[in-house]
Amino acid sequence: MRQDIKQKTKIGMFWNAFEKVAVQGISFILNIILARLLSPHDYGTIGMLTIFLTFSNVFVESGFSRALIQKKDRTEADFTTVLVFNIVVSCILYIILFFASPAIAKFYKTPELITLQRVFFLVIILNSFTVVQNAQFQIKVDFRSIAIINAIAAFISGLVAVLAAYKGFGAWALVVQSLARSFVSAVCFWIIGKWIPHTLFSFSCFKRLFSFGSKLLVSGLLGTTITNINNLVIGKIYSPESLGYYTRAQQFPDLTSGTLNSVLNNSTFPMMASLQDNSTELIKTFTKLIKLTAILVFPAMVGLSMLAKPIIVVLLGEKWLFSANLLFWLALSYMFIPLSSLNLNLLNAIGRSDIFLKIDFAKIPLIFITMAITFPISLRAVVMGKALTAFIYFYMNAFMIGRLYGFGAFKQIVCIWKAIVSTIVMAILLYILCLFCKNSFICLILGIISGVLVYFLCLLLLKEEELYMILRKIKFIRTKEKK
Repeated sequence: MRQDIKQKTKIGMFWNAFEKVAVQGISFILNIILARLLSPHDYGTIGMLTIFLTFSNVFVESGFSRALIQKKDRTEADFTTVLVFNIVVSCILYIILFFASPAIAKFYKTPELITLQRVFFLVIILNSFTVVQNAQFQIKVDFRSIAIINAIAAFISGLVAVLAAYKGFGAWALVVQSLARSFVSAVCFWIIGKWIPHTLFSFSCFKRLFSFGSKLLVSGLLGTTITNINNLVIGKIYSPESLGYYTRAQQFPDLTSGTLNSVLNNSTFPMMASLQDNSTELIKTFTKLIKLTAILVFPAMVGLSMLAKPIIVVLLGEKWLFSANLLFWLALSYMFIPLSSLNLNLLNAIGRSDIFLKIDFAKIPLIFITMAITFPISLRAVVMGKALTAFIYFYMNAFMIGRLYGFGAFKQIVCIWKAIVSTIVMAILLYILCLFCKNSFICLILGIISGVLVYFLCLLLLKEEELYMILRKIKFIRTKEKK
């Protein structure tokens, strides 16, 4: 049974990773084209509304997706109840935001937002039709179907957005992209999922699911606040252009660290939930995930940080150069996010969403103190503060894992020391390279090649076990392919 779960998880992780890489890769390429067609103001305009959309999606989902996955004796009535709840709540939220549009536009002092957001927020309703189907695929560890659906949606919506931007639609091109992606995704989920509700809404099912999901709802709202409050305040205090620079800089670490974070959270949650009664095996698996995550994320984030200027100049163009200053610190802030998420994911997997919630509440004072100090200074100070707090969040998230299983932040840092040392050596090399190489394109190419080689050479010299495991897996896959 345990081997079957592990095998399903490995397959799930592969398809989840494929989905994220494919979707993010398609989106990244198309967004590079969009960034050259659109202005920082266009991106900042949509960035102002993203926080409202994100909050709404948390309300719509309400932790029910995780509740369905975590529940062992789920029924058909559970799925139907969640679907009905999702749709009703999404419609209520859309109506509220529709009539709140003038107030939001006034808050940002941007009158053109009124019509734009009333169309943009239709995404909330469309997304409500995919929560249950997505959860069903995750329960079956069928990330292959999710990968196909999201890749199709990303490709079609991206092409539509590029065409709209080319025709001069400005910020509306990004609105069209979001609507098209949600619509195509919803249609594909219903066609491929082949699930049709056969029961009615059940209040008893709702109460059972909500007892677990409600804590995740509150914690999701807090997490969304922690993640997106900078977007809200930057758009208000500074300007749409500043927010545009910020969101474009955030795109790069989110592509790598954010992708891996999503892959690990989605694919490992069912496995850790299945091991919740076997603490020894659970922590053994958790340790491997921590080491693997650090090996992949640390060099990627530090590499983005050190090569920030050539990346922005080569990929986005000179008009986005200010984003390079922000990318340096944003990339560092993303280093510990996947490790933090793994710790919180473990708490959810063992049914301790109450602890998850308490940890997020404990972060609130730190958020406001950091904002009060950094926002009056500059936008660069804001992202520096974000990097510092991300590191502190990791220690806070790992604290309860230390209390429950004796594997807290310090022990987690110790177990990844080889990845840390190798990353520092790579960072020194890239710093020297950028100091003497003035051509952005050459610097970027040389930096990527030399950085990767030096990093993995250091891991080999330090005899990192997880690296050898990865190499053995690659060798095994290539051998199977040849046969």
